[in-house]
Amino acid sequence: MSSPAEPAAEAAPAVSTSVPHLAPLPTGRVRWWTAGATVALAGLFSLGAYAGAALLLAAGLLAVAVLAWGWPALLALPSPRGTTAVVGVGGAMAVLAVGLTRTEPRLQWLALAAAGAMLAEFVHQLGRRDGRPRVVESSTGALTGVALLASMSAWMALPETPSGAGAVVVAAVPVALALAVQLLPLPARVTAGVGLGAALLGGALLGGALLGGAHPGALQLSGGASAPAVLGGALAAGLGALLALMLHRLLAVLPAAAWAPGWLALAVGPLAASGMVSYVVLRLSVG
Repeated sequence: MSSPAEPAAEAAPAVSTSVPHLAPLPTGRVRWWTAGATVALAGLFSLGAYAGAALLLAAGLLAVAVLAWGWPALLALPSPRGTTAVVGVGGAMAVLAVGLTRTEPRLQWLALAAAGAMLAEFVHQLGRRDGRPRVVESSTGALTGVALLASMSAWMALPETPSGAGAVVVAAVPVALALAVQLLPLPARVTAGVGLGAALLGGALLGGALLGGAHPGALQLSGGASAPAVLGGALAAGLGALLALMLHRLLAVLPAAAWAPGWLALAVGPLAASGMVSYVVLRLSVG
């Protein structure tokens, strides 16, 4: 006897394996606020470099306060008050360690400041009273924020180098320009390429116009600019913009980037990330 006929299998619904496209955030008016805050901060650093060490130090501490305030919200980290305290204290120690050093090597106390921030984060985790959920995510997020500010702190030393105060302009302004280009109504891959190109061109022009300390016998270009200054400016701005754009692309899709204080952290973080690489390139190429 034949077994009862089994019911016909229903066709399984098609499951899409494609990853949905994540539109960059923040959107609308907040995108302009974010880019505007980045440009304003770069302008403040540039003004501080020429106005004196006190104003440059104040600009650095302002950036520390803004990032520390918005960083836990942007990453949706647990224990936000403790994370803000760690990022703020660690970032302030890094900025002061570099900004108050008057002898070479000017970054000699930066490692000590970073170590102090790491110890502060361990104390923060030990002192939590919420059962310490997501402890690895919390610690990693806090120390990443400190690392961004430690990178930015390298700009505090640039005005005292042979590159002069113009090095801060070369390091900060083209990166802010590359981030502002992301406002163009074009696909993200296109705006990233345009932004990187704008940073390279801006770095080369500003480097040739503002950077001093050219090596004796260096090749002179038209207009009196030296080749190390032009190439160093372009490389510093290009590498800095590349890091900033990658971090911006990573953070801009987070939901909290659409409102304060998350978008304020997004305005500071990518710009701060470019600090150390631009410092190293300018010291090696120009002096």
